[in-house]
Amino acid sequence: MKKQDARKLDHKTREAIRIRAVQQIESGESPEVIARALGYHRSAIYQWIAKYRKGGLDALKTKPIPGRPVKFQTKDFDELFWKIADKNPMDYGFPFALWTREMIREFIKKEFGVSISNAKANHKSCQFFREQNTQYILA
Repeated sequence: MKKQDARKLDHKTREAIRIRAVQQIESGESPEVIARALGYHRSAIYQWIAKYRKGGLDALKTKPIPGRPVKFQTKDFDELFWKIADKNPMDYGFPFALWTREMIREFIKKEFGVSISNAKANHKSCQFFREQNTQYILA
């Protein structure tokens, strides 16, 4: 039987598992039985118990993920893709008929009010450029 990797679960699901496991232990179940049933190592269960005893159920809740918030969401890239895939850059006032990374960056700044790096524009626009080049070659 293949083991499940709990890291693939979303944060709220893992939080619910932690809370439920500690509640089961508080009602008399053995930590080893809970660990085996959930597929976690027993040391993880004991860490949850220690956190619970120190800070209650709030200590088991999911913490906010640290780091800078994302400026340009995935849904924005989807919208961007359809805006630039359906139109020629000249329709938006650009001097060339094929999109360049710099033009995409400028378009994002103008349409969405967000500045992104060359690396981000490069990473997110690679798929579009492959499709654009295929269309250009086929035309």
